[in-house]
Amino acid sequence: MATIIDSHTHSNFSPDSSMTIKEALEAAEKIGLAGLAFTDHLDLKTPDGDMRFAFDPAEQQKEALLHRQTSKVDLLSGVEIGLQPENLKETKEYLSNYKFDTIIASIHFVDGVDPYKGEYYKGLQKREAYGRYLELIYELTILYPDFDILGHYDYIARYAPYTTRSLYYREFPDKFDAILNNLSQNGKSIEINTNTYRYRNGETPILDINIFKRFRELGGEFVSIGSDAHTSERIGEQFEYYLYQLKGCGFKYITHYKERRAVPVKL
Repeated sequence: MATIIDSHTHSNFSPDSSMTIKEALEAAEKIGLAGLAFTDHLDLKTPDGDMRFAFDPAEQQKEALLHRQTSKVDLLSGVEIGLQPENLKETKEYLSNYKFDTIIASIHFVDGVDPYKGEYYKGLQKREAYGRYLELIYELTILYPDFDILGHYDYIARYAPYTTRSLYYREFPDKFDAILNNLSQNGKSIEINTNTYRYRNGETPILDINIFKRFRELGGEFVSIGSDAHTSERIGEQFEYYLYQLKGCGFKYITHYKERRAVPVKL
């Protein structure tokens, strides 16, 4: 994996991570990654008013610069923005003062509720819960186009209580086509986020490669991979397996971003 970048990681500048930049870089070097993008959380106007998810990019980049001088792997600066209808203006203004290598756009709240806490799913069938999430992805990425990577489109499957939690193209073809067309037409990347495919709630969700095959059919070029690691042992987790699957979908490259420009790396 000497040419692969983990495009989605969280250092201790994210409140839900205790991993230092130094620890992450050491882990990446140990497993032979080419580099890391530190994409700490920026979720403004959270429903519970938690301001901890608004890190200081200047401080993060200042510390990263210290390690960049001695690191044997590439160190990229990034941010993961949590989009909500209520925070698009504030997010744009907040980021206007900083420069990043990569911006990930993610959805962490659905109509004011975080699926992580489980309450979102109460009273909803899988089709309703997942369908609404996909609708929000489409709506918000249309309204806020200043990003490089669509992060964990399958976040909704991580904490769901359903017997079968995996998110399949065949269940939501129209919604997926709208999302994938938007990404393809605007040169955006869709992410394989290996954090979703871990054992939780009695099941390990499955990556539906048909989503990526369809993205390819619609002209999509860019796919990124990220561990969404909050601890050093998860850096680069399961990359070889999912990169092999991606290659089977007809993709010849995996993509990361440097100075907001796509950098395709041959698989």
